[in-house]
Amino acid sequence: MFTEESFENVVIQYLKELNYDYIHGSNLTRENKEVLLLKNLKTSLININKEIPESSIDYAIKKIQNFETNDVFTNNKLFHKYLTEGIEVTDFIDGKTVYHTVKLIDFDNIKNNDFLAVNQLEIVEDDIKKIPDLIIYVNGIPLVCMELKSTSREEVTIEDAYNQLMNYKEVHIPSLFYYNAFLIISDGVNTKAGTITAPFNRFMEWKKINIEDEVKDTLGVNYKNLDTLLYGMFDKERFLDIIKNFILFIPKGKILAQYHQYYGMKKAIDSVINAVDNDGRAGVVWHTQGSGKSFSMTFLAGNLIKDKRLESPTILVITDRNDLDDQLFSTFCSASEFLRQEPIKCDSRLDVKTFLEGRKTGGVVFSTIQKFEEETGLLSDRKNIIVMVDEAHRTQYNLDGKLDINTGEIKYGYAKYLRESLPNATYIAFTGTPIDNTDKSTYSVFGDLIDVYDMTQAVEDGATVKIYYESRIAKVKLDKYYMNLIDQEYYDMQVKEDVESYIIDQSQKQMSKMEQIICNEDRIKEVVSDIIAHYEDRKNQVAGKAMIVAYSRISAYMMYKEILKQRPDYKNKVKMVMSTNNSDSQELAKLVGTKKEQKKREEEFRDLDSEFKIVIVVDMWLTGFDVPALDTMYIDKPMKEHNLMQAIARVNRVFPGKSGGLVVDYIGIKKELFEALKTYSNRDQDKIQENSEAKDITLDILEILRNEFHNFDYEGFFGDSDKLRYDLIRNGAEFVQFDENRKNLFMEQTKKLKDVYKICSSLLTKRIKDEISFFIAIRSFIMKTTKKGVPDLKEINERIAKMLEEAIIGDEVIVLTKAGSGETFDLLDDENMMKLKMMPQKNIAANILMRAMRDKVEQIKKKNIVVSRTFSEKLERIIEKYNNRHDEKDVYEVLEALVEFKEELLKAIESGDAMDLTYEEKAFFDVLTSDPEVIATMEDDILIKIAKDLSKTVKENLCPAWHERKQAQAKMRMKIKKLLKKYDYPPNKSEKAVEGVMEQVTLQCITGL
Repeated sequence: MFTEESFENVVIQYLKELNYDYIHGSNLTRENKEVLLLKNLKTSLININKEIPESSIDYAIKKIQNFETNDVFTNNKLFHKYLTEGIEVTDFIDGKTVYHTVKLIDFDNIKNNDFLAVNQLEIVEDDIKKIPDLIIYVNGIPLVCMELKSTSREEVTIEDAYNQLMNYKEVHIPSLFYYNAFLIISDGVNTKAGTITAPFNRFMEWKKINIEDEVKDTLGVNYKNLDTLLYGMFDKERFLDIIKNFILFIPKGKILAQYHQYYGMKKAIDSVINAVDNDGRAGVVWHTQGSGKSFSMTFLAGNLIKDKRLESPTILVITDRNDLDDQLFSTFCSASEFLRQEPIKCDSRLDVKTFLEGRKTGGVVFSTIQKFEEETGLLSDRKNIIVMVDEAHRTQYNLDGKLDINTGEIKYGYAKYLRESLPNATYIAFTGTPIDNTDKSTYSVFGDLIDVYDMTQAVEDGATVKIYYESRIAKVKLDKYYMNLIDQEYYDMQVKEDVESYIIDQSQKQMSKMEQIICNEDRIKEVVSDIIAHYEDRKNQVAGKAMIVAYSRISAYMMYKEILKQRPDYKNKVKMVMSTNNSDSQELAKLVGTKKEQKKREEEFRDLDSEFKIVIVVDMWLTGFDVPALDTMYIDKPMKEHNLMQAIARVNRVFPGKSGGLVVDYIGIKKELFEALKTYSNRDQDKIQENSEAKDITLDILEILRNEFHNFDYEGFFGDSDKLRYDLIRNGAEFVQFDENRKNLFMEQTKKLKDVYKICSSLLTKRIKDEISFFIAIRSFIMKTTKKGVPDLKEINERIAKMLEEAIIGDEVIVLTKAGSGETFDLLDDENMMKLKMMPQKNIAANILMRAMRDKVEQIKKKNIVVSRTFSEKLERIIEKYNNRHDEKDVYEVLEALVEFKEELLKAIESGDAMDLTYEEKAFFDVLTSDPEVIATMEDDILIKIAKDLSKTVKENLCPAWHERKQAQAKMRMKIKKLLKKYDYPPNKSEKAVEGVMEQVTLQCITGL
């Protein structure tokens, strides 16, 4: 029979392997009422504190023997402070007062401590004798208590072990737990750790031994729960590190880091230290919602503050919305002792500046990212500032700026303003949702992925509960035709590489149709009826807490009124939570309430005994608001990706008696939900969503591209010559563009390849990775010569990007791809034109010229509408010929036509010089002579005089915002007519000339010429 005693011996054997000393409790000489091993304690403290007199050590021992209260939690919290920071004592030596700090543990020299495992130790308190199974003593202090149950007795469970420890703590031998760091419960099959305040469902397994280990499948044959926890937590150095740096207290509890928090934050600490001396990009931590991300961030901040290498850094915590800011700030404040200071919140950028200017070290400050767009400029150039950004993927993009083609404005992301404010800071990002696999902007801003703790692992570990899905969409009326249109529109908006303004307009129109559908009175009535029936029918709700996610404020209000109409007795049971809005009706404004009232609703909804059971929300409470008892969410709002996953995570929190969270769908989010869940169910702890399906797709696309290139030898790309690789990329771009159909196929397939390759890169061989890099580099090269705007160097991997940047320095042809971006033809002088004509890659040369010519014609349009119109038509004919090319001869003819076009355009621009006309005067001359009959009937000298007088008249009559003032336009029109009449301009042509001049003047006025 394998008894509890047998199991004790097994655990003791493990501890002996870890170099713990062992003694049976009966062999200790001690008073059975004393839980401290006083002899061991004094010997150890004298050894650790060699410079401190024995009298001070005796005083320290008395201090930890005698607490002012009998409350276990209060005493445990105080002792933990003594344990981690030492005991301040005052002594009188030679008539002088001397201050000492007595260390209970030597955290710097592990070997300087006494580690002892004791089993079957009799403890008597209030005449009650109890014998805990196993206690781990360090320097005579009982830091860990283990309760072990028989592996062979099926009726005895690990929960029995938990209950026994709680009885010891609450009733029988509470003094033992004054000193306890954490507890261990095990039945040989299941082994878990927790603190003295943790409920049973918060006792967790420890699933990694070393930091570099992967988490093993808990159902696999190689998974050994007991071994992993003992070797993982009781390695002496790690054991003391956990006690000192990964336990914190909040007002109502004691928090022990779970294994993913411990190892994840250890990685994060190293990443921050390394980043401080490098580029300041520490990396990204992805820990799924509900897994204790806020505490992970607190553990990291506390450890960074204590790390001597960082010289007392300032921690700046950045969130992207106020509700997240409040929630995270509250967590940090509750752990102020761990952080050794009270965090503060800054309500403006000026507050942040004042805070930073007021100190050179230390401090924990909170702000939202939006504060950094209020104004720009330097806040601090200190190096010892660590910026921790929460939910980084939503706002931390666009360092380089993006051109708005409608306004000409370059718009930057918050990341740029933040980094300009704190140029020497170190940045680390946290996210509870996986970063979009097709958008690596977060990694480019913050650095590599540090650690992953995904939803599947969190559920397996019991850190979160499973989420179940139920579709009720068939229960209510919904116009499927319009819903399909909307779904398609969402899809289009997501996959388009460049979203044009007309697509946005279409989306907005579609959304307005959607509100009409969703807010239809009959539909709202049916949805509410079904929600009520579903809610009242559920027998397994934990506390009756449910959340309804409405499409809009209007639909939320309609739902609220309909619920009360159908269930008047729900008046105190259901409430709305929305942001205030000045345009709300008086009745709605009253229901929404003030911010103070909304805060009160938070407390009320968290209260299990309150009448408030059902909340209707639109956007609020979908992030940063945790109610563990909430187990049902009714969704009537389209959501996807991060927003969807953050929303449904409201129901995944662990709560006693809660087996799972239920998402009830009334809008049709099943596709989006399961797409998002694929990303959340990552089983590889190093890369995001690296799976065999993505690998298969990658190889299929690669095969298509290989077939297209079967006549193109690119074997040299896999060699060592950068120059040869560059030539192959350039020639490959020429080969692709030889045929328009081939080009279209190539661009389509490489776009797919680029996206899917990011998902499965670690599953591919180096040869295949290099081959993919070759095709993506060709794509990037083509984009540079055909796509207007800044080349997207992020599309290709780092190796090829570096090679191309080096090539730019040494190859003038690449520099020519910038042609047309300026105001002049400086880059298209005769010498460079000759180089273009001599290029063997005629397609590339043609694309460079076409892009340059398009830009130049667009520039001329602002100054001379007649010339631009004429040459626009000519250029479009040339481009059409290029798009219909059949062979190299056609491309050569297009190139020749473009060279000739450039000469003609230049001649037209400069033709005014021969007539002594300014650029503006020449524009009017061209308007006047656009009709052949006018040229035939009037002398050039007269037309030149009219053009000069027109220019003078226009300048005299222009006023601010002229083109927007009808009276000013009418006056200008009259002056032009009078001038034309003065010079006998043909009356039957006069009206057309007046309109042409007015159009030209308007263009000049708008462009500021």
